Amino acid sequence: MSIDRIELNVTINGTDMNPWHRLGLRQNPFPQTGKAEYAAGERQLASLDGDPVRTADDIRQRLAGFDPEFIEGVIQRWQPGRRVRFKIVFPGGRNTSRPSRELSKGDVVVVGEVPLAVAGAGWALVRGALNEVRTDEHGTHPLPARPVGGGPGPEPETEGNSE
Repeated sequence: MSIDRIELNVTINGTDMNPWHRLGLRQNPFPQTGKAEYAAGERQLASLDGDPVRTADDIRQRLAGFDPEFIEGVIQRWQPGRRVRFKIVFPGGRNTSRPSRELSKGDVVVVGEVPLAVAGAGWALVRGALNEVRTDEHGTHPLPARPVGGGPGPEPETEGNSE
């Protein structure tokens, strides 16, 4: 199953110097996704690794326009005196340049082969089998079972294709 998502690496510079100055730059100039619709949000995230982040308000100002819960999550990872790196993952396919709160408590995502549910604070490991479904304007439809061995399952039925 292919999950449409965007993964970005974020670095927060809590040190006293800008590591990009030695290259004559203010911040990392290289995009991660190469998609124009995400460029503005990527530049804002890259600014966290440019000039040192001194306060939580620095993060709030640099990420203006992002979802407040997302900003607070970034602030929780910030460590004064250190450069901290972490990865963020959010659903793709939206017409926006910024991650937003797309998942709700109880939603399940699969990372590699590990199913995780959104908990009240963080993630919870999902135990037991999952019943994968797809949604469309006509409701929810179960997906065909995957064959043993984890390979791709049969093509989902579409109207006019069923036997």
